[in-house]
Amino acid sequence: MEKNIVFRAELPRLYELRDCIADPASSEAYFQDFDQKLARFADAKDVYLRQERVLQGLDDTAWEHLKREALPLLAARDKRGRGWHQLFDILNEARAYNYLKSLGCKNLRFIPRSPRSHEKSPDLEGTLDLDHVLCEIKTINISDEEIAFRTGPPKVRSLPITLTPGFLKKLRATVETAKSQLLAFDHGRAAVHFVYLNVSFDDFLAEIKETYLKQIDDDLAETPLTGIRLVICNDHTPFYKPLEMRFADVDNIG
Repeated sequence: MEKNIVFRAELPRLYELRDCIADPASSEAYFQDFDQKLARFADAKDVYLRQERVLQGLDDTAWEHLKREALPLLAARDKRGRGWHQLFDILNEARAYNYLKSLGCKNLRFIPRSPRSHEKSPDLEGTLDLDHVLCEIKTINISDEEIAFRTGPPKVRSLPITLTPGFLKKLRATVETAKSQLLAFDHGRAAVHFVYLNVSFDDFLAEIKETYLKQIDDDLAETPLTGIRLVICNDHTPFYKPLEMRFADVDNIG
């Protein structure tokens, strides 16, 4: 019980989410055996502490918005082996909020979803000096082939040291979709447009992340993006180090 009290003090927002699950012991719930994992596994606790720090960057209004978005996904485990990726797609939006805040953006807020499904609004808005800022957040998750490898019988394999043309095409299409959504919302292009990308590569330990980002940078050099500021998240991974790109900004949050 004493440890539980300590954990709650260290991870208040994660426990807020856990307490919203009717049956946290369910195999469908993300926070199953939460207290036990924190007590037994130091590495797991470190991961949760990093998640908590990101969520703590939100003001109360932004946190309530993100929590409402996350609630339906807390016990919605993907049946195809992707776990709770939809939940993390939502929670990782806090990274973009924190990034804009680090640039000096004020009056940051998550924009409520339009009740009309055909209307797509950006995720965030704020002000930077005298400029209105809009930000669309996108996620690129691991491939179906990687899911099959991780959930299937153990086997030896080697990861390609370069990204496939298909991945680069997918990344550019994702960015162009985000750009179109921003332009549809801001017809007069009065705001500064950011596209923030959370990318999970098939490289499980992210040993080759630096090479991958350089390859993305080279691809952007050949056909530069216009009208947006692209930000790629460099999150904490086992081989983490701060990285830079020439044709995109990198959010080093390790």
